[in-house]
Amino acid sequence: MNIRLEEPKDYREVETLTREAFWNVYRPGCTEHFVLNQYRTNPDFIPELDFVMEEDGIIMGHIMFSKAELSLDDGSRKHSWTFGPISIHPDYKRKGYGLKLLNYALGQARKIGVGFLCMEGNIDFYKHAGFDLACKFKIHYHDEPRDAEVPYFLAQELIPGWLSANGIMEATYCPPKGYFVADENPETFEAYDATFPKKEKLRLPGQLGYDGVMMETNRLLLRPWLESDAETLFKYASDPDVGPRAGWPLHKTVKESQEIIRTVFHNDTTWAIELKGTGEPIGCIGYLPSDGCKIPARNGEPLVGYWIAKPYWNKGICTEALKKMVWHIYESTTIPSLISGHFISNPASGRVMEKCGFVATGETYFDETQYQGEGKPIRVLRLDFKR
Repeated sequence: MNIRLEEPKDYREVETLTREAFWNVYRPGCTEHFVLNQYRTNPDFIPELDFVMEEDGIIMGHIMFSKAELSLDDGSRKHSWTFGPISIHPDYKRKGYGLKLLNYALGQARKIGVGFLCMEGNIDFYKHAGFDLACKFKIHYHDEPRDAEVPYFLAQELIPGWLSANGIMEATYCPPKGYFVADENPETFEAYDATFPKKEKLRLPGQLGYDGVMMETNRLLLRPWLESDAETLFKYASDPDVGPRAGWPLHKTVKESQEIIRTVFHNDTTWAIELKGTGEPIGCIGYLPSDGCKIPARNGEPLVGYWIAKPYWNKGICTEALKKMVWHIYESTTIPSLISGHFISNPASGRVMEKCGFVATGETYFDETQYQGEGKPIRVLRLDFKR
């Protein structure tokens, strides 16, 4: 095994490797290979920290570093650094190669004066290379509340005392713009990706939600649904006091719950509500197109829905989850307003919406009789974002 600097002759091979390493991992397909392709001409790219790992002359690993910035509360900015993508070919994963490559690269970064790194990743892996939650350094993530303990936002002070020596007591980190090049240039990306062999894009359980978001509150984790959640979902969704109150029928079998996870819940704007430390989903929240729904929505206005298992009623959990999702929508989309509603017979749901800024707009009628045996009047509420 050999680690060396990447050379121009390696570019296509490394981009192919990166595509293989990330395909269908975080989203259907991947964009990391295009990020790498574009980054080599980006002024933030650090060629001295652009390494490949090879075995028997075959490149099976790669890592790159980039300049970044920390924004201080007084409006000033300080230099910082980040890294990624880090790629290991699927045939070599889970054999320790990724950690070896990362530790080597961190050592070289320290030698050239890289003092502080921020990155997004899994703490269970990156803690072995010295990373910890960035909030412990009082470094905040730009897309989360300042007081949030963001589980995927990590940092490491490569040079001890570097933060204080540079007058950084507290700051906010924004990922370099170069990482969003595929989202900003979708047609260019699609043309580039078409130069590689065709691969099937799959939406798989465990992939991150919209823009890679998993949301966290003091008590909750909002995450994608997994097929392994089926038994727990059935336990709560088969309760006659839950589904009908929210306007959907009881689940009759675990298999049915699993199929709903695969279809209805399998999108970028639906999350399981997990109570931290349990791994168990206790409810669901999301927003979807309102086309064809019973509520009078504006053109293109998403419909918000949520439910919580009966043992967790009256504990503020729905309010906590909805506030977090509303904040995410406001921060990460251009959606101008949201709409939702509740049966008049379920006023608790209305109080949840009102606590999150929704305002009543009137009533309508839910004419489906299969859920509760009769039609039900619905109170309609809307949230207008003041942008």
